[in-house]
Amino acid sequence: MTTELDNLHNEADGENNQNLNPSESPTESTDNESDKQGVGTGSASAETVDEVTESQSESVEREEKPHDTVDAENYKSEEHEDAEESEEAVEEEIPFKNYDELPIAVLIGEAKNLLKNHPARKLREHFHQIRDAVKKQLEEDETSKKEAFVENGGEALDFQYDNPARREFNAVFNDYRKQLDAFFKEQEKNQQENLKERLQVIDELKALYMEPNEESSNIFVQFRNLKTRWHNAGSIPKAQAGNVFKTYFHHLDNFYEYLDLNKELREMDYAHNLQVRESIIKRAEELVGEENVQKALNELQYLHRLWKEEAVPVAEELREPTWQKFKDLTHKIHDRKSELGEKIKAEQEDNLKKKQEILAEIAKLVENAEKKSHGEWQSGIKKLNALRENFLSAGRVPKEFNQKMWDEFKSVTRDFNHAKNEFYKSLKSEQQTNLEKKQELLRIAKEHADSTDWNASVQVIKRIQADWKKIGHVPRKYSDAIWKEFKEACNNFFDHYKERGNQANKQYEENLVKKEELLKEIESFQATENIQDNLDKVNDFHVRWNSIGKVPLAKMSINQEFNKTVGDLVKSFGLSDTEIQDFKMASLVDQIKSGHDERLLDDEIRKSRKLIDDLEKEINQLETNVGFFANADENSPLLKDVYRQIEEKRSRLTDAEIRLRKLHRIDFEDEEEADEGSSES
Repeated sequence: MTTELDNLHNEADGENNQNLNPSESPTESTDNESDKQGVGTGSASAETVDEVTESQSESVEREEKPHDTVDAENYKSEEHEDAEESEEAVEEEIPFKNYDELPIAVLIGEAKNLLKNHPARKLREHFHQIRDAVKKQLEEDETSKKEAFVENGGEALDFQYDNPARREFNAVFNDYRKQLDAFFKEQEKNQQENLKERLQVIDELKALYMEPNEESSNIFVQFRNLKTRWHNAGSIPKAQAGNVFKTYFHHLDNFYEYLDLNKELREMDYAHNLQVRESIIKRAEELVGEENVQKALNELQYLHRLWKEEAVPVAEELREPTWQKFKDLTHKIHDRKSELGEKIKAEQEDNLKKKQEILAEIAKLVENAEKKSHGEWQSGIKKLNALRENFLSAGRVPKEFNQKMWDEFKSVTRDFNHAKNEFYKSLKSEQQTNLEKKQELLRIAKEHADSTDWNASVQVIKRIQADWKKIGHVPRKYSDAIWKEFKEACNNFFDHYKERGNQANKQYEENLVKKEELLKEIESFQATENIQDNLDKVNDFHVRWNSIGKVPLAKMSINQEFNKTVGDLVKSFGLSDTEIQDFKMASLVDQIKSGHDERLLDDEIRKSRKLIDDLEKEINQLETNVGFFANADENSPLLKDVYRQIEEKRSRLTDAEIRLRKLHRIDFEDEEEADEGSSES
């Protein structure tokens, strides 16, 4: 019959701790891998494992009756059970994903990450699910492409399917199998070494009681060392496990029979075991206050295993008190399971909230789908991929919400993909229209590529370049070609335009040389006594200067130099200011008429109008200022200065108005008729 001690040990060891570690995956099993590879885990044979229940009660009898014969089956099954449960308790869960929903590229990346970050022996179920998902998608892709091949006129027997993703996944899967093979080979090697060690311990244990030649204290130390070595030896091949464990416990029973014959040695063993119990109790007391509940439960399991293997027997009067104390501490630690459950529940609630927020973010990506541009959709795709990764890595949610969250995730993702596909279907029609618009711009660009009507064509080219940027995307297969053609046509025009500019610059340099020579001629001119001849000569200088043409922009100051030189020359003729102004005006009119220079006429009219407007504003301002001198003395110097400025500006205003009227009277048509009449005569 199972005792309270067995039940408590079993609870601590994890037999009934399905809720101890809710993250534990029920599909994770290293034994399955081991069985398939033909390598043992160090446990007893199947028949021996079946005897665990029968031998549990005998474990307590062994503690309470150290002088009785110990059942080897009991020790063997307890150690095997503890080793497995201890390993399972610390197994870290590797979360599963819905691999059927992931694309091949993501599945391959997931397989690589799993193999990189986890031992291959823990990945069997993951890799099988990933392999099935990849195989399914490859088959669907192959079927689809084969049907398209046949529809396009191909023969089904001629179809060949090749997908780089298949080779890439096969390479990853082969790496997984190689690592798995290497693990089992290493495990087998270690188990053989462990087998040698356990057989050596058995031989030394046998010799310890059959050939005693040491003092009692030394035998006791050797015995403890052998038990420690046996405990630390590790797993052995499953085929030999049953016989090896039976042999060990057989000799262990024999040693305890020998121990009964040596009271001093037994007392030393009791004392040592009591020290072990006290150290276990002390550590259990510390675990009661451990913040990490899962860590405390896992370590408690180890302490119970240590209690069974290292802390029995003790003196009879100390057995129950020490055990009761350890049992009470065990109950206190197990009482904290609810605390762990609450923590896990809080984490899952937090994960649920995170996933709900992610789903809301994905739903927002579909809002105003009909108004989104290509760039916005591309940005949305990147955001969706990031949100997908965050959703899959967010962790578990409460069980009742698990399927709901996954269904909602698939739904909002499906809505996004549907809206995206609809956009790009409509975009194809829009892109065809854009292609037609760009083809028209290309036609215009080609028409003007060799044009010499520079002023008109340069405006056209600039306009169609701006229009090109506004049109938008065209089908990808035409995009590069039409852009290249359009760019070449525009570049051809601007190359010609630049060449024309180079020619103009060359002409400007020649004009500069001519003006410099004319300027030297003016500076060396010697005036005669006939003023009219002198003025005619100056007028001729103006005509010749204007007929030369433009000079480089950096040398435009030569025109100012010309005006100053001519002005100084006219002043040297002894004319009054009025005569000089009349001469300048007459010279300007002749210059405009002789060159039929409408642009110069427009510039002079504009300057005259601006001067008139400025003078009128200044006169109005001065007359307003006079109003502030209502009570001032008429002889005030300040008031007199204001009146002087007003008169001066009115005089300039009159001159400007006369100048404007003369400019308006210039008539190029009359001039042309006069020229025609003189030519006819």
